[in-house]
Amino acid sequence: MNTAATLQAEEWRTRLAERFEQRPESLIPALQYVQGEAGYLPPEGMTAVAEHLKVSRSKVFGVASFYAQFHFEPRGRNTVTVCRGTACHVRGSAKLLSDVERQLGMKAGGTTRDLEFSLETVACYGSCALAPVVVINNVVHRQQTSSSLATLLAGVGDIEVEQKRRSGRKHAKASSRAS
Repeated sequence: MNTAATLQAEEWRTRLAERFEQRPESLIPALQYVQGEAGYLPPEGMTAVAEHLKVSRSKVFGVASFYAQFHFEPRGRNTVTVCRGTACHVRGSAKLLSDVERQLGMKAGGTTRDLEFSLETVACYGSCALAPVVVINNVVHRQQTSSSLATLLAGVGDIEVEQKRRSGRKHAKASSRAS
């Protein structure tokens, strides 16, 4: 079975035809749909959007590359966003960013090889009174220090490890009951 990320253009066109009229006004929602299904915008999905909506591939790429919400590479399961606004900068976000890059082994804008984390920055998150702000998986964490952020990041991994462990235990119990 194909995952959404590996669908061919024809399969994407079929899915798009079920959801969107062939109107150029559907471009952004269609791109959002493809990204929501695949986790990023694979070339086959973008080609299908262009063909289904009868717009040029360059138009699709131009729109997708204009908006920061769209990504052309697979993203991590966890997104860490460091605010770089003035208040956060004054209160140490540059050091926080450097520390996170070192801890995760990548630069801002990247994703870890295991697809566990994506690291990004934002010009201003709009929570200046809480500076420096780091957002992890859409949860705002206020007044971060290098130490508190390291603990948060370690906790994200621990939470997922614990969820996988519990899920495996439930699966094992269900399998043993079925025997």
